[in-house]
Amino acid sequence: MANRGLTLIELLVSLSIFVVLGASLVVFLRDGMATWRVGEIRRETYERAGAILDQIADDLHSTFTDPDPGDDLQPVEVLFLSDFDSHDRQRLRFVRTLSGEIRHPITREAGALTGGLADYDFLNDALESRLGVMRAPGGLVEVAYLHGAALGSEVIWRGIKGPIGGENSLFDEVNLTVGEEGTPMRCRPLADGVIYLEFNYWGAEIPNWSRNTPAPRSIFWWDSTRGIIEPPRGLAIPFDRASRNEHRDDVFPSKVEVVLVLRPARSTRLARLTTELDSSADTITVDSTVEYPENAFPFIRIDDEWVRYTTKTRRAFVGCVRGVRGSEAVEHPRGTRVVHGTTFSRVVRIPTTRDSRWVSR
Repeated sequence: MANRGLTLIELLVSLSIFVVLGASLVVFLRDGMATWRVGEIRRETYERAGAILDQIADDLHSTFTDPDPGDDLQPVEVLFLSDFDSHDRQRLRFVRTLSGEIRHPITREAGALTGGLADYDFLNDALESRLGVMRAPGGLVEVAYLHGAALGSEVIWRGIKGPIGGENSLFDEVNLTVGEEGTPMRCRPLADGVIYLEFNYWGAEIPNWSRNTPAPRSIFWWDSTRGIIEPPRGLAIPFDRASRNEHRDDVFPSKVEVVLVLRPARSTRLARLTTELDSSADTITVDSTVEYPENAFPFIRIDDEWVRYTTKTRRAFVGCVRGVRGSEAVEHPRGTRVVHGTTFSRVVRIPTTRDSRWVSR
């Protein structure tokens, strides 16, 4: 049988098959890489959120709640305060036990010499410890969580100070002011890319929940003394300046819910406003809502304003409540980006929770 080559039709069919197989391979690789990128972004986000929440949970688990000063003439220095800064952003301050004090490279040398005046407070700690002028924390430190000073800051700062009390206490507003470098004093950055941080509390005024009953409404404010920070309007909580240094009626929460929202990855496509938005509009039209959540946390942020929406269509957020999460409803020009983040929530139980020990007042 004589040898022969491929006919033109057979050659075209063969080339077509190779083109289809090659195109399929390209599509497969492209989709596979896209899936891998999404997975990596989610992994990094979850790891970051876990690290942040673990640090906050560790501090809350170690909350110290025995404010007995031992002397009626001494002020109560063991406090648990949750209020708002000048931009209506939540902040938290409390006292925790200091684990591993004798193993810590800084605090293990604190108190080695008498007459020291320096504190363990993130300010020249290594030098002060080496010179022997740092006071021993005594097993307790004050902890503070707050936002950066600038409006719209996405940095969460963690402050620390030991021993507790004194003129440098974190419970004093003066000691949380911005230093020369534009950062809160006695604080170090805990995380960047945090577009929202919220604390909610359950305690004496709020009953606990069980599996058979829905979770009761938490409160977003706390003053263990009920005599320092006046409660916001609408909270039926007793307040008396005279109870500031009466340790027997101090109240500490039993559970704290931490809500953390991280900025989306740079590769995430953010929607933009397709029309100008006034401060009273309850429907927000955008170019696309495909990548936006529709779950237990239906929130978006436009500039510095937070918005809660009821539902969404392909190109609009419907039933919007403007100016939530402590922000203010304002106008926004066309083309403004609409930001959403990845929301994480964790409920932390405080083992040392306590109610008022004063039976009759």
